[in-house]
Amino acid sequence: MTEPGRDLPKDFPHVDIFIAPNQPERLVEFLKLGGVSSKEYALSRKIGESITKYITIMHGCDNFCSYCVVPYVRGREFSRPMDEILEEIKQTDFNQYKEIFLLGQNVNSYKYGLADLLHKTEAFISHDTYPISRIRFMTSHPKDMVDDIINAVADLPHVCEYFHLPVQHGDDDMLKKMNRGYNLDYYRKLIAKIRAKIPGAAITSDVIIGYPGETDQQFANTLKIIREISFDACNTAAYSVRPGTAAAKLADDVPDQVKQQRLQQAMLVVDEVTQNNNNKLLGTVQEVLVDKKGTGRTRTNKIVKFTPNKSDLLGQLVNVKIATAKSWLLQGDLLNG
Repeated sequence: MTEPGRDLPKDFPHVDIFIAPNQPERLVEFLKLGGVSSKEYALSRKIGESITKYITIMHGCDNFCSYCVVPYVRGREFSRPMDEILEEIKQTDFNQYKEIFLLGQNVNSYKYGLADLLHKTEAFISHDTYPISRIRFMTSHPKDMVDDIINAVADLPHVCEYFHLPVQHGDDDMLKKMNRGYNLDYYRKLIAKIRAKIPGAAITSDVIIGYPGETDQQFANTLKIIREISFDACNTAAYSVRPGTAAAKLADDVPDQVKQQRLQQAMLVVDEVTQNNNNKLLGTVQEVLVDKKGTGRTRTNKIVKFTPNKSDLLGQLVNVKIATAKSWLLQGDLLNG
């Protein structure tokens, strides 16, 4: 599947074959047709020296947000059987991987229950035989974030206190036009519930700037929700038309110059709130999972650089005392390792 309105063979005449991201096995089929023996190729999910094992648990989406092409490109939701996922985890090279990352366009709607999968993954890796330090998941649709998932994050020691919950806009009329399936009152209560259950949990988000019909006041409401929720990170993007989506039928009536001006404003507000959040960590000691020389991430997914930057710590948990803070980076001194 590809984006509606695109003819890939026509756009890229020099390419012989096209393979969907979720169908890597088709490459093997084409190689066999070309006379390549199985000894000459090997498919692997390994990416460089990453310590994170990325495991897709579902793909596709049934939500049909008005601006989004995912349901058309990725198709309707399909969930992998839980036993298949657990078997993939069991086959992990634990000498390399120290973190399990469960992925999907909307992991909250995993057919067999994300909370149950988290519990079973936790039970499996809790043995000394399997030295996995952390479990993460992404992405979550706010309307599908249920108590069982929140409780699993609160109760399971390996599951990180990190929620990526795209709010997309700060105005209820815009959310309705976007077909998001919730309003701001619901979103606020959801965040309050998470923070009451899991103090210190990180909340990150996405917002769209300049959606068709967006007024100055509606944009101001988006800035307001960014400040109010005080996101730990927030991706901002100017709206652009995706052919085949419901929003493509609307007039793209916010001028590009206005979109860019609003986008810059939003980025400044995000920088302000994330800087304030990170300033609160000055002087604290953070557990960091080292993913490259002198760098790692906290349980709440904040990037931390530390000194001395020893080269033999990859994949280890270390303690770092935070000395300086930027909106996108923490820096500190290594206390062990």
